[in-house]
Amino acid sequence: MILKKMFNISEENQKFLIELSQKMNEQDNRATQYPLFEVRQKVKNYCIGGNNSERTEDIDVDDLCPECKKLYNNNKELPDYCDNCYSCCFNTFDWKDEIVDDCGVFFTAEAAQKHIDENHYHYNEPFVFATGSWRNPEMQKVMQIISSLTTEDGKPRDCYK
Repeated sequence: MILKKMFNISEENQKFLIELSQKMNEQDNRATQYPLFEVRQKVKNYCIGGNNSERTEDIDVDDLCPECKKLYNNNKELPDYCDNCYSCCFNTFDWKDEIVDDCGVFFTAEAAQKHIDENHYHYNEPFVFATGSWRNPEMQKVMQIISSLTTEDGKPRDCYK
């Protein structure tokens, strides 16, 4: 193959590049130019007036309503929320999506999903997210080269042009 002559690439690595090219060209680009795939997860963003709430860890018994105080004194579980307790008994938060930093980006959604399948226990509700390589000429060129390896005309797929 031409790659081996030009770059002395092993057959194993050539096979990998061809398979990667096919996967990149066949996958859904999710309406994104130069798609790369990230693993993201849901994280709590504590804020005033958030849409969700949870009991604070440090409970001051004097801030509890009489019903919750009775439960607390009897070592019973407190309800997740109570309209009668003071607001200082609760933290409010919203859920937000956050990039998982320790795994980088992937050329294919399949590889990102495989990472999630193998490491899901590290994350909170992980999912695959497509992001573009806009204004990243190095990555764009690499993606164009890989994509063009398995197209009939030797040109990259439209989302990599």
